[in-house]
Amino acid sequence: MSSPALRIETVQHHEVLVLKPIGWVAADGHVAMEEKLQQLVAEGHRRMVVDLSAAHFVSSTGLGVFLYYHEVLAEKGGRLVLAAPGGAVSKMLAVANLDRVLAICATLPEAVERARRNPRSSRAKRPPQT
Repeated sequence: MSSPALRIETVQHHEVLVLKPIGWVAADGHVAMEEKLQQLVAEGHRRMVVDLSAAHFVSSTGLGVFLYYHEVLAEKGGRLVLAAPGGAVSKMLAVANLDRVLAICATLPEAVERARRNPRSSRAKRPPQT
């Protein structure tokens, strides 16, 4: 049995492209998400936000897609920021320790602003581990 279909809406906010997956980023959904991100990178988009407010679930493979494109965009001088993950998605990000690796914002406006900034200048320095 497959997961319900995933719909991905896109909206341009100046130089930042916002993708909003609606549904399940699992099974076929993570494939659709990966294909969309691949297409957008090929078109030259370098600053993207994934608005997770309408994502019901993100599988571990879906999280891997976000991690991969986070790295791809960083290598190209761009940025991928996740916005507004719900409870289940936040939990998956934390369990996978991706909340320490990926840029994640509580709100879409905050994520768009973070995506606009230069990735090198806005990295927060973490305090030393004791």
